Amino acid sequence: MGMIAEYLMIDEETLNSLMDLNNEDLTNKLFEIEESGKFVCMDIDKIWDALHCFLTGVSASEPIEGDKLSEAIVGIHNFNIDDEDADFITCTENEELTEIITAIEKIEFDKLASNFDPKTLKKNKVYPKGIEQDSKEQLLGEFKQALSEILEFYKKAVSTKHHVIVSIL
Repeated sequence: MGMIAEYLMIDEETLNSLMDLNNEDLTNKLFEIEESGKFVCMDIDKIWDALHCFLTGVSASEPIEGDKLSEAIVGIHNFNIDDEDADFITCTENEELTEIITAIEKIEFDKLASNFDPKTLKKNKVYPKGIEQDSKEQLLGEFKQALSEILEFYKKAVSTKHHVIVSIL
């Protein structure tokens, strides 16, 4: 299988119910919420790390605090930050999404694409290993699609007053 980035809209009450859960309980609760179909969810499969590198120049294993494009991919507030072995699960609160949306909308995709070299992915040890062997055109197509999906997802979250949970499991 592999690690997939999943984005889940949740309401305030659900967010509050997740805040004090330990890693295992949090992960189990998120699976339960996703399977219930109560909230909108989407994933960008395994392209998350390569997309993060494309946008920021570094792997998502090194999220950039305050960088809205980094936060667009990996979220803002890490749940179990004190647990080194915890799954990667973050939250971006509704009021934080507008700045992220603005940053995504300002991306000059064609300019980034013209400067993109898939070898950068290998140099930055981007997940999954070997992704840099995909054609540049294929990668750029996947990046563009994933960005478009994330942008629409975040816009919907803002309009419906939901927070967003990002889990990379």
